[in-house]
Amino acid sequence: MANSSRIIAAYWTAPGKGVVLMNRNWTSAAFPDLYLDADGLEIKTVKHMDPVELAKFTGFYEHKGDIIFCIDPKRFPHVDFEANPVRVAGPFNNWGRDNQSRWNLTADKDAAGETIYTVTVPRGEIGSASSKLIFKFVTQDWHWLTPLRCAPNVEYDKADNANYRLNLTRSGKHAFEFKLAKGERGMDRVCRIGWRDGGSIRNLQLIKPGLSFYDLKTDALLGPTVRGRETTFRIFAPRAKGVILELYDDLDCEFVNQYDMALTKDQLCWEVTLKGNMHGWYYYFYVDGENDGVTTEFDSDRPILDPYAMATVSHEGPGIVINTSQTPKPRKVHEAPPWQDLVLLECHVRDIAAKAPMKISQDDRLGFKGVTQFLKNEMCYLRTLGANVLEFQPLQQFDSTSKEEYHWGYMTTNYFSPCAWYGSNPAKAAQNDEFLELVETCHYHDLSVVVDVVYNHVGVPNFLGCIDKAYYFYLADSGEYINWSGCGNTLNAESAMAKRLMIDSLKYFVEAYDVDGFRFDLAELLTVETLKEIGDELKAVKESIILIAEPWSFRGGIQWDTRLAGYAFWNDGYRSTIADYVKGNSNADALAYYMKGCLDHMAAWPAQSVNYTASHDDRCWIDKITTNNDYNGENPSELDIQRTHLMAAITLCAVGMPMFSEGQDFLRSKQGINNTYQRGDINALDYGRLQRHQKTHEFFRELIGLRRSEWGELLRLWDKPSPGYLRVFKCDNGERSAAALLFNADCALGPRQLLFAVNPHREPQSINLQDVDGLHWKCVANNTEVIYHGFADNRMDGHHHRLNLRDMDVGIWVREFPKDIYE
Repeated sequence: MANSSRIIAAYWTAPGKGVVLMNRNWTSAAFPDLYLDADGLEIKTVKHMDPVELAKFTGFYEHKGDIIFCIDPKRFPHVDFEANPVRVAGPFNNWGRDNQSRWNLTADKDAAGETIYTVTVPRGEIGSASSKLIFKFVTQDWHWLTPLRCAPNVEYDKADNANYRLNLTRSGKHAFEFKLAKGERGMDRVCRIGWRDGGSIRNLQLIKPGLSFYDLKTDALLGPTVRGRETTFRIFAPRAKGVILELYDDLDCEFVNQYDMALTKDQLCWEVTLKGNMHGWYYYFYVDGENDGVTTEFDSDRPILDPYAMATVSHEGPGIVINTSQTPKPRKVHEAPPWQDLVLLECHVRDIAAKAPMKISQDDRLGFKGVTQFLKNEMCYLRTLGANVLEFQPLQQFDSTSKEEYHWGYMTTNYFSPCAWYGSNPAKAAQNDEFLELVETCHYHDLSVVVDVVYNHVGVPNFLGCIDKAYYFYLADSGEYINWSGCGNTLNAESAMAKRLMIDSLKYFVEAYDVDGFRFDLAELLTVETLKEIGDELKAVKESIILIAEPWSFRGGIQWDTRLAGYAFWNDGYRSTIADYVKGNSNADALAYYMKGCLDHMAAWPAQSVNYTASHDDRCWIDKITTNNDYNGENPSELDIQRTHLMAAITLCAVGMPMFSEGQDFLRSKQGINNTYQRGDINALDYGRLQRHQKTHEFFRELIGLRRSEWGELLRLWDKPSPGYLRVFKCDNGERSAAALLFNADCALGPRQLLFAVNPHREPQSINLQDVDGLHWKCVANNTEVIYHGFADNRMDGHHHRLNLRDMDVGIWVREFPKDIYE
């Protein structure tokens, strides 16, 4: 045993505690004689790690010849293990398809009496002792549970899907826990561990963070806290050797105060309490520690912007101490409409105000004040369009280097601070008060506010990496940041304090500014589990909170799984399909699937699908579908306009949550440029186009009004509809995709019905309505206008149960059966 065994990994799991993993099960009665190569550190105790505790990370352990597959349910808060049983799946059972109940996990207890879920499988049913297999866990309804990324046996396939590796040569008895002498942290040292074999030290391994290290957390208040005439500063930095607070009351002062912070009793945080109410003072932290070249990036000379700073002077800091008892509060809590009643407009603070038709200083146009002043204008585009939710691109502090520099904001450097660049006086935290005023002005005009947030990576400087690189980020074995975000790093959403940072900052934006909801950028990287925890916390603060996920990343997608977290999702399938459809390149079945809100497969409830055809990303709508060269829709053709009208009608008559991008209703063009994230000149809304394309704008506005009317209740569904809710009628020409859709076809929702018909082709099409008669219908929309009370229309041939659509045509008809007929 001694000659063939070696250490394959070593982890810090808590202050003074660690775990060593050997390459095979240890069968000797004597434990390995572990050795630390760090001066002054001494191992006091060594023991076998509880196999069940290790299995909570690895997914399995061995007991008396059986393999026990194991899950800690606390890791998967979105799964109801009783109502939706979980089973183990691998090549040994055809990935869960064979005899499903045989592989189901059932409730059990660990040594501490905590609930775990296990299933016992005879080793012979898994494979031979030399087999190296992968496995996963899956729910009864085929939701795959993603292994913890910190699991020592996690393995990735070519598509970056994570699996567990099942190695029967190390199934629990290969793991040892060690403890240091009392008072020694160990984690604050660069330390290697080996074991004495005779007179030599075998295979020294760097001790890295791992396993339960990522569960380390504190419930203490972080950042600055003012209580009476005292101010306490606290930061979570579990592996630092020391932290200094730098504090001053004047940005131009030559002298700054520095204070050594003390390690707290839990050995995870650093704190100092000073006399005086420091509200409005400026501060930095300096975090010192030993660097191992892999998992740490300590620099004692680098000023660190506090992750919990509620205001900051710039993207680099300093932070500004905010005593919340001295700042304005929301006058009253605004409740957003139910999700099915929402119509979203995605917008950017500077795009809105830059060229808004009003007298205002150029400086005000750069920030929150510009949007607020525009909203007070009765003819403000944001008010007249009819959308009831403004979804703002990121406005937490991002890494633009000056106030003048334009940026979309998807490079966050601080999650608590409204962007200093959007404030009239960043040094005095004016951005905080001005953002609150913006939100309250939106609420006054019945506009809910959703903020786009970026919790999947951070911008530059990367302060979290300087506090604890391995704790806050996913790292390769070499120490390189894993770049699943496409932006240089990926935040570790499994770390307890990373989750707390997300939750605390989001709750702060709700409580301090009365924000109504959030759209989570690249939400796949946050994991369904973390999204569920975030959502539960936010709903406890504001029941009507709006939760939207961009359900993909460079690692994968979670469109299906967002149902388990309770989020709506951006529907990229809708985006691409409708663009194809209005160009005549799709089919009636695809149209019907998406107009029904994807309820036949992807969506779990009617308002879960966010139906959009353009956003800030990539080319804008008119540039994407234009017949002009080089994707330049600056001067759209008549066909471009017709296709836009068809898209608007489809989107506003589809079940789900409609969303438009700013200016889409007046044919905003970006001159064919695909990525304009730093082009404020191109992105600024040209309100002259609103006048030039007034008819299109009015068409959008009227359709939004129709959707929000009583007739729109047939589309704004509370619950999943009956199987007969939607009927689809295809056109006579089988090579064309023109179609009619009858909503509430079975009258399960009452005596009203809505008939939607569209022809995306440049020749007329006829549609047979079969047994649907022409009685009681009134036409409320064609491809140029919407008239709520109806208008004369000859496209419906009621006598022959037929619709005759013109080229590039759309129509909406409504009817309500007389009481005697309906009953």
